[in-house]
Amino acid sequence: MIFIDEVDSLCGKRTEGENESSRRIKTEFLVQMDGCGHDTKGLLVMGATNTPWELDEAFRRRFEKRIYINLPEESSRADMFGQKLKDVSHTLTAEELTELGKASHLYSGADIKTVTKEALYMPIRKC
Repeated sequence: MIFIDEVDSLCGKRTEGENESSRRIKTEFLVQMDGCGHDTKGLLVMGATNTPWELDEAFRRRFEKRIYINLPEESSRADMFGQKLKDVSHTLTAEELTELGKASHLYSGADIKTVTKEALYMPIRKC
């Protein structure tokens, strides 16, 4: 299996003003993807992006299956805050974690990680 995170950085739309090396890389990647999946080796190529509309149409055709993963729900966000803080001494109650889950509407798991990390560094910044 080959997994490409932020696949839009490699497979973005081709444009007139694009430099030659970038165009060659994209062309070669398309050629190599054409050869995948036509033998018995069982190679799987997966890509992840937060901006699927930025992908070049030729790349989108080669990624045959598309799975949309929603942002986490309120209770899941509250659980994520709890998980990020489980090894840290804190005074947050379960109700306050639930409030964080409510207040973080439209946050992804990565957003929660960033916010939690920033909050943990605040006392250090005060020093």
